[in-house]
This record gives sequence, C-alpha cells and structure tokens, in this order.
Amino acid sequence: MIYFVRHGETDFNLFSVSQGQLDTSLNSLGLKQAKEIAKKLKNNKFDYFFCSSLIRAKQTAQEINKYLKLKINYDNRLMEVNKGILQGKKNSQKEYNKFFKNPHKYGGETEEDVCLRIYSFLKDLEKHKGKNILIVGHGGIHKYLDFCLKNKDIKKDKLTLTNMDNCEVVIFNF
Repeated sequence: MIYFVRHGETDFNLFSVSQGQLDTSLNSLGLKQAKEIAKKLKNNKFDYFFCSSLIRAKQTAQEINKYLKLKINYDNRLMEVNKGILQGKKNSQKEYNKFFKNPHKYGGETEEDVCLRIYSFLKDLEKHKGKNILIVGHGGIHKYLDFCLKNKDIKKDKLTLTNMDNCEVVIFNF
C-alpha cells in the first residue's frame, strides 16, 4: 500500500498563490496540521518513507517521523509541478488553462514531463511492492501518482483534476 500525504498549509496555499517548485515553508496552521497527521499515523507500520525535497514537504515529513523514526528518502521526482514564471504569483483559472496548453512557453513542465518522472519513481518502488510505503508530497503530484498507478498514458488519456486538502491522506493499492 502507498499512503500519500499532502504537505501542511503554507501562506501561498492560504492566499491562492502558485507555489510549484518554489521552496516555501509551512505556516503556523501547516505546522499544526503536520503534528495532527503525525499523531493519526503514529500507530501505522510503514516499511519505507519517501518525501519531496521541497521544504514544506520536508517539514511535514519530519513531524510525522518524530513518531515513526524511519529513514526519510528525499526524492526530487516527488517535487511539485514546475509552473515556471507563474510560480509566486496569484493566477486566474484562465491563466492556468493557458499554462496547461503550453507549459514550456512559461518555462514550466508539461504533463508528459511530470508523468515521466512519476513513472520513473514508481519503477524504482517496484522492489518494495507489497510493503507499506509512506510518501509526503504535493497536491499536483497526487493526481499524477493516481494517474500513473492506473497505468494510463498521458498522450491518450485525460488527466483529471483532483483536489487534496493539506495533510490529507490518500491510500493507493500497490
């Protein structure tokens, strides 16, 4: 099983500013959320612990690990989608729609770019199949992980938008 946890709240989340791969920290509510999810997960048995290398995910993972005491494997492939010049800005849905039609125009990643890194991560996880794996990451990466675990093809299948709350846990069969 894969237990996926989205990081706690940041000020960028609070004010609807695009974070992407900017290295933002948890705010006071985010730290509280991380401590709460840590208490909820403390009695679970995990064999492996992976985390995005961005600070907001690291802070969340470190709170969880106060109970679990596992080696945290930080992995750049779990970083949020790079949104290029839109990062750090409050953007309209119209602007995001333009971005997703041509991300390279904004200096960002395409859906195919993100799927390639998630498929690469999952290929490396194959050796841990049947184990309980904890991952701390980002809302955008959650939807790509879901997509890739279903063996969908980004060139043929539509990526569906899913919202995930800060410090929400989603469990995937693996």
